[in-house]
Amino acid sequence: MIKPSHEAVMVDEVLDNLIFEQNGKYVDCTFGAGGHSFEILKKINESGSLVSLEKDEKATLDLSSHFADDSRFKLINDSFSNLRNFFKDEEIDGILIDLGISSTQLDDPERGFSFQSDGPLDMRIDTSKGLTAADWVNSASKKEIEDVLWILGEERASRKIASKICDSREKKKIESTKELSHLIASCVYKKSKKHPATNSFRAIRMFINNEIEELHRALEAASYVLCCGGRLAVISFHSMEDRIVKRFFQGKDRTESNIEFRYIKDKFIKPSVKEINNNPRSRSAILRVAEKIC
Repeated sequence: MIKPSHEAVMVDEVLDNLIFEQNGKYVDCTFGAGGHSFEILKKINESGSLVSLEKDEKATLDLSSHFADDSRFKLINDSFSNLRNFFKDEEIDGILIDLGISSTQLDDPERGFSFQSDGPLDMRIDTSKGLTAADWVNSASKKEIEDVLWILGEERASRKIASKICDSREKKKIESTKELSHLIASCVYKKSKKHPATNSFRAIRMFINNEIEELHRALEAASYVLCCGGRLAVISFHSMEDRIVKRFFQGKDRTESNIEFRYIKDKFIKPSVKEINNNPRSRSAILRVAEKIC
């Protein structure tokens, strides 16, 4: 087993709160760059097992070979929202969901996630299907763009940005990350260190990949496949996602299950100052861990 170069977020906090049976069955719902999966496999013993899910087939092709020699590990190319399909007759001891995208995806200009480098405006996690971000920004109505930026990105300049997008695409299609980033930046008053396109890029990515609906489905599925006393750990990077996780653990906004959860220790855990200094991208991470009550 080869350690991935990517450093996963809040590794110690995840392992301390998620792994309570070293011979247990665990699921990493977001394999990403393999960081958490690697650390979980180090923590469990030879009788333990780990299944990782990842719908970004490109990421799994690049990194799954690092784990090929470990018989305790299995990788499935699918979305975590389909979790229930793979564990109908098994009870899982612990499930990890690390929301958002990995540094590997973010740092690849060809994927179109980053406003820091120029590349095609794609933003799809699963590049085999669905609209690209370019398809959407060049065809969506002004109202739809405004709503996505406001609801998913909490972007105060959503109306101004939506108008600018619609005006600009009349002259020329918006096709690259730099084009969109510059357009957004011209509409947002910069009053913090955060890049002015941060909220809008996140909102568009979340919309293109249907991330909120996927999260709701994954939480419901996890509640069914966990064993009694099994633990669910979720790392979120956005207030809307964290609010959904918090309310789910409180028994609110459920569509199916009425299964109860209780927090392991603290209601939420933040990265240490040391981790934030070493990895600034971790600064907005929030970890919530709860166990299933039967």
